[in-house]
Amino acid sequence: MNLASLQARWRGSALVTIPIAIGGALAIAALTRIPQATPRAATVTPRAPLTHATSASQCASCHPRQSAEWRRSVMAHSVKSPLFQALEILIEEQAGRSFDCPHGAGILRDADPATACREPNSGLAITGAGGPRWCINCHAPGDNLQRAVPPWDGLSAQTSARAPLRDLLPEAAMEGISCVVCHQVSGPVAPGNERVGRYEGNPAWRSFVTGQRFSMRPEDGEGRFGIANSGFGLDPAALLRASPSEVIPGSAHGRPSDEARAYLRSSEFCGSCHDVRLFGTDVLGVAEGEHFKRLRNAYSEWREWAAGVRARGGEPASCQDCHMSVYPGVCVADAAPAAEATSAPQAPAVTVATTQLADDACPPGTRFSPRPPGSYALGRAAVGSPLTPTTSHYFSGVDIPLDIDLSSGYSDDDSLDGAGLPLGAKQRRDLLLARALRLSVGTVEVGAGGLVVPLTIENVGAGHRIPAGFSQEREIWVHLRVTDGAGRLVYEVGRVDRVDQDLPDKRFLRIGSRDDRVDRAGQPLGLFGADVADGPDAPRWSPDPGRGGTEFRGRGLINFQNGFLRCVRCIGVIDGAGRCQPGPGQRGHRAARYDDGNYDLDTGVCESNLRGREALFEVYFPVGALDASRGIVKGPDAIIDTRSLAPGVPVRYRYELPRAGRSGPYVIEARLLFRAFPPYLVRAFADYEAYAAARGRRPSGPLVSHDMLQRLEIVELAAARVETR
Repeated sequence: MNLASLQARWRGSALVTIPIAIGGALAIAALTRIPQATPRAATVTPRAPLTHATSASQCASCHPRQSAEWRRSVMAHSVKSPLFQALEILIEEQAGRSFDCPHGAGILRDADPATACREPNSGLAITGAGGPRWCINCHAPGDNLQRAVPPWDGLSAQTSARAPLRDLLPEAAMEGISCVVCHQVSGPVAPGNERVGRYEGNPAWRSFVTGQRFSMRPEDGEGRFGIANSGFGLDPAALLRASPSEVIPGSAHGRPSDEARAYLRSSEFCGSCHDVRLFGTDVLGVAEGEHFKRLRNAYSEWREWAAGVRARGGEPASCQDCHMSVYPGVCVADAAPAAEATSAPQAPAVTVATTQLADDACPPGTRFSPRPPGSYALGRAAVGSPLTPTTSHYFSGVDIPLDIDLSSGYSDDDSLDGAGLPLGAKQRRDLLLARALRLSVGTVEVGAGGLVVPLTIENVGAGHRIPAGFSQEREIWVHLRVTDGAGRLVYEVGRVDRVDQDLPDKRFLRIGSRDDRVDRAGQPLGLFGADVADGPDAPRWSPDPGRGGTEFRGRGLINFQNGFLRCVRCIGVIDGAGRCQPGPGQRGHRAARYDDGNYDLDTGVCESNLRGREALFEVYFPVGALDASRGIVKGPDAIIDTRSLAPGVPVRYRYELPRAGRSGPYVIEARLLFRAFPPYLVRAFADYEAYAAARGRRPSGPLVSHDMLQRLEIVELAAARVETR
């Protein structure tokens, strides 16, 4: 039977399994640089059934390949991520702080009625109001593990309950999203589970002002259950059995139901965590009838794309078809000699576009060979199993966590596994990024008044918007450089010379990261904000890309990073167009002309002396104050999700540049670049963590440190060059 027919049978079979486990030396040895001959099937002796106390490492003896792949994945580091841990504890320590709740409200932890912080007017608990264990449910799943985190205590000086997750969770929970998580999944949770004491994740949030309950899963009304906020149902009986008679012969675990296997193969399973909805009503999103904020939107973006594919008569790839397969390609032995370089023919305009990233990710002696979504390598589901198309457990994506365990040992390795995939997370990231976006420079217009340089960027390789995931922190930008006939610089934008240098559209003048600030009444305010000023590459585009669209004119930085908005009122001068302009002494930084407006958590109404989008001011931290010295620490009041690139939709920018007396020929060079985390975010968390550690709140030391800035990377996705003649 050939590979194509095996894959066809696999895709239609109800017997597919996707085992996930942690590996050791045996698993690493199974991954080799060049594909090798398939070993003969081994005899498997019966094993004792797995139990609730099972560690992922126990699965490696039967599933060595999956174990080794998982160990190199972000799933194995989901709870270890320093930025995740720092953000989670910042929310608990700073959101809801007041004179009556001086240590933070723990709005996303469990509440004890005796120690819960309460809203003074309503008397309702703020602790846990945003969703108890809202972060932990996806990053360290498993109810028995989550319960290891004690209820939050914001009232006393006792600190053990207010520690970061790494100081609270047991060792098993620090394995993150492992085999004992995914393979206990029986399907999506059912609405109403929590009313009968069963797990439902975080389907809703409850207002601590009015007590009203707001759903965060509108898909429930369409019969698609469990989307967002850990909406997967865990059932130990799906994997763990009490007696040998209940396990698969020769195995140590039970056989999942057909329904559970189908759910594991579905994009809806991924959507249970890869859509993330935050408590509070989005000022912009309320127009759609939603009373929550879409922090991460990957599944919903995929569903919109998939509907378009089906409308055109196609069958959309699933999340697994791209992130658990050999898509976008593998590295194969390169027996052909390198092609001789040739000169490009002369023409009125010469354009050379290159996307070399995929070939660069393959080791010497190999070349990149593309594979479509849904391509699965032949392998064994377990030792002794027959050869079938199997899923990869690298869960390849674009993030490389700052966790030193991953960055030092598993992230950078161009050795190949048996399928031809690089072992290193960076190399697999590069393969994905190289096929994700296309950059081109159009016909340059040279006139007496100046130059017009058209750029087109298109998402050609993803079934969701790019950047996806935590798109408010992932940077994808254009570095454009234009020189004249004498080689002199005419225009440059987007240049970054160091991995720890912020993008030049803005300057972070000062970051406030302490929590000893109080207001005039002596109420604790905390602080996690920045004074931000325009940089030399401040965008001047019409219309504003933050409001959507595909055609823009002007100049400045092109950055597809989404963003956060805050309800404000103008304390400067409101001009004739209804915009807030700086008054005397207010030109130091962007927020100086604003003060916080009156945002209503329940309704999403922003009361301000400004109208519409003018009443929303962009801030750069997922939780923070208005600036480095003012405003309460809180989440955003609205989220920008329209700057990112939708699948298959070209976005065009026309740079209108003065010639300033320069003559041609002009050389235009454009590069499309990616960075997973912006330096300002890492820097702010490092400052905050140093402050917290100095006050005894970090038993095992700061979660984020300034040396992590050097672990950031700038990755080139594509390049294009045009010379006018």
